[in-house]
Amino acid sequence: MVRIAIEYCAPCRLGAEAVATQRILSDYLRDYDEIDGVTLDPSGEEVFCVHVDDEPVWSVDPDGRVDPMEAVAAVRTRLAV
Repeated sequence: MVRIAIEYCAPCRLGAEAVATQRILSDYLRDYDEIDGVTLDPSGEEVFCVHVDDEPVWSVDPDGRVDPMEAVAAVRTRLAV
């Protein structure tokens, strides 16, 4: 099974963006039977990153704009490999 995790900066108050990204990833990737789930991983570091099986596949500067659709595209690309 494939594990997807969203690592986000908790002190930067990116929890809402992480939850929105989790929801969108779950919705857009629900047809992939190999996905075990999308989890949230709060961090004390300044980071917003999506991991597939512990491999970072997409990240954004926490001060930048979080675009969940870019995360979906990155995960789909990784799953196609």
